[in-house]
Amino acid sequence: MTPRDFTTPYRRLESWVYDTVLAPATAALADTLGREWLDRVPRGGAHCDVGGGGGQLVISLARRRPDLRVTRLDRSPEQIARARRRAGVRVELVVGSALALPFRRRDVRSSRKRRLDQALARPAAGLSECVRVLAPGGHLLVAEADRGCHLDDAERFVARTRLPRAARALVLPGFRTWVAGRGIDLDDARALVATLPASDATVMRAPGAPALVIEARRP
Repeated sequence: MTPRDFTTPYRRLESWVYDTVLAPATAALADTLGREWLDRVPRGGAHCDVGGGGGQLVISLARRRPDLRVTRLDRSPEQIARARRRAGVRVELVVGSALALPFRRRDVRSSRKRRLDQALARPAAGLSECVRVLAPGGHLLVAEADRGCHLDDAERFVARTRLPRAARALVLPGFRTWVAGRGIDLDDARALVATLPASDATVMRAPGAPALVIEARRP
């Protein structure tokens, strides 16, 4: 089995697999990580979700926070098309690059990014671009696969997918090798945070999940 190149956009089959099999697990993780963070986002203004599958996460956010102007950006036209088909709320859906966000400097009150895969060759540039568009006091939240995750956490994540129970044990080694294994570890995350033009930056392992969380605020 050959790992996919995570720096290329999802094609139709990959988008279907994500939506059908993986979305419940990533949505549960994002909901856990984002609940307290979202409460700290001031009312009004703009929010940008970078990545995030077929739009489930950003649609849920828009329903919970109708006061925000919400944009969802993904480099995959197929993922954006899926989000457009299911969107029943006001969400701007944009095909674009995380390395060139379509916002002016200091235009966004909050930004949430799932994975650094588009910018693996330049992860610091990808995070700096997210910070660039934040308004003063704006918040950044990044969730990235944890290369040093514990086996139990990886098992919990795989168990939340729609994979048949019998297939989970077969998929788990591939997940740890080609998904978590191609993420970053705590030292990588701390080094990235040190380069950000941001304050109050923190890095932590997500409790009970194979993920690292980076949070920062624009001064």
